[in-house]
Amino acid sequence: MYYLTFILTVLLVSLSGVLMPGPVFATAIAEGRKNRHAGLLIATGHAIIEVPIIITLFFIGVFQLDALVRGAIGIAGGIVLIYFALSSLRENKEDVKKLRGIIAGIALSSLNPYFIMWWITVGLVLAIKATFFGFLGLVSLIFFHEICDFTWYEFVTLLSNKGAGFSKVEKLLSIISFVLMMFFGLYFLYDGIKVII
Repeated sequence: MYYLTFILTVLLVSLSGVLMPGPVFATAIAEGRKNRHAGLLIATGHAIIEVPIIITLFFIGVFQLDALVRGAIGIAGGIVLIYFALSSLRENKEDVKKLRGIIAGIALSSLNPYFIMWWITVGLVLAIKATFFGFLGLVSLIFFHEICDFTWYEFVTLLSNKGAGFSKVEKLLSIISFVLMMFFGLYFLYDGIKVII
């Protein structure tokens, strides 16, 4: 896999998750009304949980995993992405918990079962792909994944602070996220099967 293809994959797969309206998104909107830079704090809390997970998964991927295991991980990642895409079609009104800033990012990430499931499947696939580029791959995975989170949540809180409405935007985001997750879900399935065969 070429490096630029890897970066593009990290960006698009990461965006498929970050654009999906959920508890962190709802909290960013609520917090943005009070603090236009709340998105940076929320993303920081999110990163505190996420970066150690990425590093751990990278070092798991460094071990020369059997082709069957790598293929199975890819297939699992594909299935999870497709499941998330189909789940997004349901109406899902999230309750906004009274959490703020960095604490909100930490709590809403660590207590979210979807977040955990995403990282032990989809995230592990990305971490394994990162090992092909050594330390550069690890740094790139962390940087480009986190830049999606920081940019997006800061953007959301800035808009919320200006009084922007999000009802129509949420539908558009759900569609974009659905398309990205379905595409990469099918791609990971194909790639996993190809590795095994």
